[in-house]
Amino acid sequence: MKEVDDDRVSNRQDTDTEYTDPDPVMIGWADIPHRALIADHGSVLSDEVLLRLFCDALSIKQEQQQSLIETIIVRFGSLAAVFSANDRALSGLVHIGLPMRVALRIIHEAAIRVSRARLDHENIFNNRKFMFDYLISRLAREPIEQFRILFLDEKNRLLADETQSRGTVNHTPVYPREVARRAMELGAKSVILVHNHPSGDPTPSRDDIVMTHDMQKAMGLIAV
Repeated sequence: MKEVDDDRVSNRQDTDTEYTDPDPVMIGWADIPHRALIADHGSVLSDEVLLRLFCDALSIKQEQQQSLIETIIVRFGSLAAVFSANDRALSGLVHIGLPMRVALRIIHEAAIRVSRARLDHENIFNNRKFMFDYLISRLAREPIEQFRILFLDEKNRLLADETQSRGTVNHTPVYPREVARRAMELGAKSVILVHNHPSGDPTPSRDDIVMTHDMQKAMGLIAV
């Protein structure tokens, strides 16, 4: 009976050893990228490796993958840029059909929702990093200027995030009256105004500064 028990213990030990993740310091995760992702070590993988895994998941033929990945990296420069690219840019590339474009948009939307969820039910100013991460995921690679508004309640919790207007590559119209009207509809006590500069230069223009002062005056009239 004792021998049977020893065998069972031995078998359990073998089984445990087989399924225990190895020490992350000792293993080369790049050699087993699937395991790296499951073990939450995806950050060690290159953009190219992650794109290859993405192609595998979509059952893209092996003979098409290398040229496709090289084209994507050259065209967009990084994995983040690929997943945030608009459909017009994606549809112009060979081998990127509708299923792949849809998959890319799903992942991008999921990333935005994860960032957005971090802002729920908390004072938005307690962790500004979450707010900036979310706004960057929304706006960083937009090809035209977009003016967004975060409406907050009396405890600085997010009530709504809305696009007030879209413009051109270097201008977007803003209407303080419309912002004030919407703030009153939502019962907002404060607002955060944000817009992107597609040029990549975040320096506020003179128009940006004037618009901000005009908006402050309009909000002040309704105690926001």
